[in-house]
Amino acid sequence: MEINGITCEGCGSTDVEFDPATRKVHCNQCGREMYYSRARLGATGKVAFAKDNAIKFFKGGNFPEARKFAADVLNMMQDNAAAQFMVAYCDEFCEGLSGSMVVFFKRAEDIPLEYDEVRDLIDLFESTLYNMRDFEVQMVSLVVANMQSMEDRPRLESFIDAVCPFCIARYASEDFMTAERESFYQDIAANCNIPKTCLALLKGIRENPGSPYKTGSFALRRRTSYFLEHYVEPVGRIVNSMKASQYKQKFLVAYQQVSEQYRSMASQ
Repeated sequence: MEINGITCEGCGSTDVEFDPATRKVHCNQCGREMYYSRARLGATGKVAFAKDNAIKFFKGGNFPEARKFAADVLNMMQDNAAAQFMVAYCDEFCEGLSGSMVVFFKRAEDIPLEYDEVRDLIDLFESTLYNMRDFEVQMVSLVVANMQSMEDRPRLESFIDAVCPFCIARYASEDFMTAERESFYQDIAANCNIPKTCLALLKGIRENPGSPYKTGSFALRRRTSYFLEHYVEPVGRIVNSMKASQYKQKFLVAYQQVSEQYRSMASQ
């Protein structure tokens, strides 16, 4: 396969053969063989052109064209995460191929993403939150795993505080707060400043569709106790896990007030 921008490192010839599965380049002029890194391949003209067009059409809502350009990227760079996501999204939400997003996230776990890929994924995730809200943990976990530098922490925190509150506000009941989900929130709260996420969790005590405040069901003792155990108390543990910051004490006080009020209502 010939790709614009790939040349022989030995003689400089463009008469080369490229294997996208291994990223190996063979020069037909001097016979040299070499391997292109993921970063270098992603920056070549044809790959960058196809990816940029895919993202442009994707964000513009033209999913057939986006999928076509994303497929072009994958023909040249099989593990480009942004292109894989766009294809999976189109398959899952446009073609109704359930499970496509699950497969994408499973594959992405094993890809050592380049910075530009993480940036592209953040952009794509943030633009598709309405449909992607059931993949909150997967989106955040993938970005966290590939954005460990302290220099990137502000962008990471901004991403988390865009994704998590959006998803939290749209869950149909408190049952999303499993032990695993509580641990997930505790982990990111302990390492990142995410006040909007913690605020969304606090608001959920009153605003979650399963809350006795929302349903007017404080008189139903078993239901009230269930919400206390499965949502109110986990939120308290998450807030307590917050890293030391200007926000933590305010959230601890706010949680104590909300929790005491809830327990008072439940005891009447």
